[in-house]
Amino acid sequence: MTPQKVKYYDLTHTLYHNCPGWPSHAPNIVDVTYRQCLHGYNAETLTFNTHTCTHLDAPFHFYSDGSPVDQLSLDHFAGPAFFADLRGKAKLDSPIDADMLKPFMSKVEPGDIFLMNTGWGAKRGFNAEYLQQWPYLDGSGAALLVEAGVRAVGTDTLSLGGWGSSEKGCPCHLTLLKKDIVIIEEINYPEEVMDGKKRLVTAFPLKLLGASGCPVRVVAYEFE
Repeated sequence: MTPQKVKYYDLTHTLYHNCPGWPSHAPNIVDVTYRQCLHGYNAETLTFNTHTCTHLDAPFHFYSDGSPVDQLSLDHFAGPAFFADLRGKAKLDSPIDADMLKPFMSKVEPGDIFLMNTGWGAKRGFNAEYLQQWPYLDGSGAALLVEAGVRAVGTDTLSLGGWGSSEKGCPCHLTLLKKDIVIIEEINYPEEVMDGKKRLVTAFPLKLLGASGCPVRVVAYEFE
């Protein structure tokens, strides 16, 4: 193989002890269990929900007969990605509907990963805007993405659906996951990837038996 110069962009938030997460979940724990100065090596014990930090939702998350993480083929987790810039358009605790997404559809091809940048990633922290009031994809927006044939949908918010009611939270999950379109949540977008270019993006989870989701390391690649 001929070596090719590649630039990597990390689209992942840092997972750390008691980092921001779903408000009704128990806080995550990162415990330094062994220390080199005492035990001869360092090792940590992790206790957290599988939908913590930058993570992926598998169909099993909303469908008991849907595929869990370990049964999804690897092509669910990698592909060309279109970055939809919704900063300044997506509003506090408001739906992202089909009309808002239609201007981007001419640039989206079947098999693409559709990634939404609402600007909420910059708000990450223990505040109401990040933990309860993010903009969310509604059923019409999800249906439009199904029609476009995308392989995955991602967002920089705590969830693709909204907080506070099933009417806000469920429609996009049910619509996408029913079609085996995986969902990636809490993405962290560096400004460099918001230049209108499509890039290869990967978001591989652990091969976690029977899991509804899993933290992922989301990476965008630029080949020079």
